[in-house]
Amino acid sequence: MEESIILISQNRSNYGYIQQNDEFDYLKNLIKSVEEGTCMGVLLHGPPGTGKTLLAITLANSFNAHYYIIDGSPDLDRRDIEGYWELFKGETRFNFGPLTRAIEDANKKGISFIIINEVNAIRESEQISLNSLLSENHLNLISKGFERYELNPKSKLVIIGTLNKGVIGINKLQEAFEDRFIASPEIDYPIKPKEIEIATKMSGCDRKLAEIVVDAARQIRKQATKDFSITKIFSTRLVVNFCLVVSSMPPKFLRNNIENIIINKLGENQEEKKSIAMILDGKMFESKLRGVLSPEGNSKVIQEEEIELSETEEQRIITNMKKHVIKYIHFYKQDNALKKNGGIMWKFIDWFWCYNRKTFQDYIFLTKKKGLHELYKKDTGKNYLFRGEITLNYIKWLYRYKKQELMNFMKNDSPIF
Repeated sequence: MEESIILISQNRSNYGYIQQNDEFDYLKNLIKSVEEGTCMGVLLHGPPGTGKTLLAITLANSFNAHYYIIDGSPDLDRRDIEGYWELFKGETRFNFGPLTRAIEDANKKGISFIIINEVNAIRESEQISLNSLLSENHLNLISKGFERYELNPKSKLVIIGTLNKGVIGINKLQEAFEDRFIASPEIDYPIKPKEIEIATKMSGCDRKLAEIVVDAARQIRKQATKDFSITKIFSTRLVVNFCLVVSSMPPKFLRNNIENIIINKLGENQEEKKSIAMILDGKMFESKLRGVLSPEGNSKVIQEEEIELSETEEQRIITNMKKHVIKYIHFYKQDNALKKNGGIMWKFIDWFWCYNRKTFQDYIFLTKKKGLHELYKKDTGKNYLFRGEITLNYIKWLYRYKKQELMNFMKNDSPIF
């Protein structure tokens, strides 16, 4: 029997659910209103990462009650949730499951909770165990000769199931089973001000940082839910996790966090990753975050502009860039990097900007020795660096107006082909 299928917890969560309207207050009062000696069910439905499980845990904590979490799965066996016999030191003993333990807790302390994530993933045959609890306040243990376990008249057991109705589960909820749940509130993504509040309180980050992340998340979420160009959704849970990580780590790892926590996590393929990177770039996501995480601001730009790289450092940058170019050509072929006349293709530059930005920026920084940054400043009135890093506008300017100089730089001055 695989106990890892079921997570049983009696610990208190470090974070509490922050209600959007009055859903927490409503459910707490609903639970209070149900008479003693009753097993009641609540179905929380909504998209992933909206806090359904956290809401259930917070409800249990508000009653100072133990809670048992069951992760719904088609592999879940009735014995896993009711209990099973095992051989131990030459003798057989019965291991009680979360249902029987929850009943015992409720009878001792007055109330307990069972939280079932993805309840629609449980096989129909296993839903029967919950049917008898929800309708008759008891269950019969098959493994113990149908021994009866029931709530006493002074106890209360609350079963909270979570599911995403927009996703077809492996197993369908039996109509009779679903009807036994007394209420089915929808938990959706919060409005923008509330999501910022949630991210700030739960991650402990600066409010301005939370605003930047939430703004980007909602745009990516729109692409996923309205335009369907992205498969996975930038959930509120991911917003909180990202804010927590970037506010706890040195700013120099910001790009790593953006790529690993957002782009690689949400992008199912290269096209989706590119779309997500373009949305973030369009909102100047990284630059804005660096402005919050590195409050020294423009002084950093001035210092970095004055840095002169040694020949050894320049060679390291060129070698690193060349290594990535070789990988690109091996995967995408040379005709996706160079035109027939030998010119650089924009798709090649765009790919590096999206997926190997730091390597590419370090390399393009070397154009300073050709004086191209001064021409750019004279031509546009702008700096080629923003917070110490090469801007996309500078790269676009090079490609559009200094294409020949850019080709000579990449092929002769700092060769990567």
